[in-house]
Amino acid sequence: MEDYFAYTAKLFNPDEANAKPEALKGLRVLDFSHVIFGPIAARLLADYGAEVIKLELPFYGDLWRPATYWGKYWKHSNPIWHNITKNKYFLSVNLQLKESKELIYKMAEKADVVIENFAPGTADAWNIGYEKISKINPNIIFLSCSTYGQFGPMRYFPGWDLLAQGASGVLTLNGYPDTDIYYKLPDYVGDFVPGNFASLAVLMALYHRKKTGKGQYIDMAQTEGLMRMLYHYTYFSVTKEAIGRTGNTDPTMMPASIFKTADEKFLALACATAQQFGHFADAIGMPELASDPRFAETPERLKPENAKALTKIATDWIQSKSCADILKLADAKGFPAAEVADDYMIANEEWRRKRGSVVLFNDTVYGKLLIAGPSAQLSKTPSRTKWLARPLGYHNRLVLKKFLDLCEADIQELERKKVIGTFDDRPGLKPPVYYNLNEDPIYNYGKEVKK
Repeated sequence: MEDYFAYTAKLFNPDEANAKPEALKGLRVLDFSHVIFGPIAARLLADYGAEVIKLELPFYGDLWRPATYWGKYWKHSNPIWHNITKNKYFLSVNLQLKESKELIYKMAEKADVVIENFAPGTADAWNIGYEKISKINPNIIFLSCSTYGQFGPMRYFPGWDLLAQGASGVLTLNGYPDTDIYYKLPDYVGDFVPGNFASLAVLMALYHRKKTGKGQYIDMAQTEGLMRMLYHYTYFSVTKEAIGRTGNTDPTMMPASIFKTADEKFLALACATAQQFGHFADAIGMPELASDPRFAETPERLKPENAKALTKIATDWIQSKSCADILKLADAKGFPAAEVADDYMIANEEWRRKRGSVVLFNDTVYGKLLIAGPSAQLSKTPSRTKWLARPLGYHNRLVLKKFLDLCEADIQELERKKVIGTFDDRPGLKPPVYYNLNEDPIYNYGKEVKK
């Protein structure tokens, strides 16, 4: 038998992903969601082959299209938007008009999943909620994403990522002990994590439908998704004490923290077992620590005064060595350590590229952009990126003609009535200035393309 690592490298080779089948091919999703929470759930399904049709308001679009970090755009687009909405079909319809509802109802007849993250009750008030859609298609899986859920006393409270982080209790553990400073979790973890849970819930509902033939309604709350990251309240319920904030230290092992090296880099070190601690003690030239009564057993190492002393020993040694030297020793001696990676490392490290964890994707509209690869490698049905985000209404003709069998005259009439539309001149909505949409066969699907 060939070497195991050669075998797995071949089995999961990202260069062969596009030649393999898609796990969710044939699944159709109507994506009414906006910003990050709902769109992430829909995009994960799209990554594995689902036909995700994202519906947006003409000439306005998703709130996240023009809302980029620090006002910095890339080719008239929000660069993060591409990670959130890649692989989707972009249909721009005015939900306020009767004709738009008729289009949506027709699409719902053949859809498998609907995803929305309006304020609770809004989809129902607009007559596109679960009650209406499930009557059109009883097999539908309908996912509603919100901050506090579709029922309960908090249902009407507005919310975003930061509010969900606060209400979930996550922030109470984020920071350093004996301070009154709390730290927001980075980026929009309060959207991304619950969005992943939401896609998992959809897959569970689809599996249940496969067994029973019955669709169902899913109520996914951000606060509850974030609560599932931590179970500190369970500890409190039995001890009547809060775990509290532990800063960069892991309270279940020692030494385990983030340290600064001699060359101004940061290193994560975590010795979970007595064996790993013994290897660390040997590596730093202090093998006697492994038999020291203060440190020999894990319960002793975790006592506050002993943990403090051991952390000081680790800090002093790490401050005297370069990060590269420590990592070399960790590999040779057998204790866990890793350099704290920054954006540059993540974007450029060769091992991430080889695994497909970070992908330099060459898009037909936007060119090359570094984006995230799959969070889990599937050997037979891997995820893939087929295209990045697209201008507002880019797939209007394709969706209406291919999926709904409308003709060109029908589409022109819908455009005249402003039932469907495209983009104005705002960044995030329009294509790059160099790209000629008149020559794009997808944008002009079913029409003669100008050359």
